[in-house]
Amino acid sequence: MFYSDAHLHVNPMKGLGADRISKKFKSKGGWFISIVSLPPYHYGFNEVNVESYKKTLDLITREAVKAKEHELEVVKFIGFHPAEIDNYYKLGVKADKLLKLIDEVFKLIEQALRDNLIDGIGEVGRQHYGTSPERLVFSESVMIRALMLARDYDVPVQLHLEQGGLATAYSIKLLASNIGISTDKTIMHHANFETATWSELYDIVFTAPVKYFDEKYASNKWKHCMMESDFIDDPSRPGVSAYPWEIPEVIDKLVEKQVLSEEQAYRILVDNVVKTFKVKPP
Repeated sequence: MFYSDAHLHVNPMKGLGADRISKKFKSKGGWFISIVSLPPYHYGFNEVNVESYKKTLDLITREAVKAKEHELEVVKFIGFHPAEIDNYYKLGVKADKLLKLIDEVFKLIEQALRDNLIDGIGEVGRQHYGTSPERLVFSESVMIRALMLARDYDVPVQLHLEQGGLATAYSIKLLASNIGISTDKTIMHHANFETATWSELYDIVFTAPVKYFDEKYASNKWKHCMMESDFIDDPSRPGVSAYPWEIPEVIDKLVEKQVLSEEQAYRILVDNVVKTFKVKPP
């Protein structure tokens, strides 16, 4: 069996970093990871300017190299998380200054795509927690912009969204259709069972958090599912997410119980990853 993690974070400043994460995941049968950047301030880059994002891009690039040294297939994403909108508002950053920063960050992302430094955009999306209408609209505008850029460069987008079932899936299907990006490129990250069910009906790719991948979730014969740990690599926040090496443990138990067939596991852990991220199969 080969195991993949379609959404995780690495933080060499606070946590294990890509080197140790990749070494352990590889030892458990891992073959692929998707590294998604954290907001710059999680790495200690606290200045509210594009330089903090350049430092984040450099960090993610270096971490990906370390992961590849353990013979893993690796893709990397950088974005503008909705939590960043909230954080900058709380710091007193005015909307016009924030929009200028977003413009500069998107120029950085576009150049990184041109230079093949990243493989997609993310996370972007909407808050899954209470926030102000203004911040929600700002976050959604960032997501729309990311979807347009991803369309132009034919790359995937990692979407951070509320778990709204039909409403969430329908909104992404509608946006994708109007923008002209395939739903093969719109990855609905951390989808719960209900949202996954509607995503499947709308042919939207999604990632199932291993933390919630129970027998009910696993028993569906999903066409568009991938697995994720959403590991945040922050020892000060234990239990917030799972470890990448929990994916082999959970999958093996489900296969052993015959809840999940080996064929279905291979589709989730290999076939869909190869199709979505355009990487070489193991």
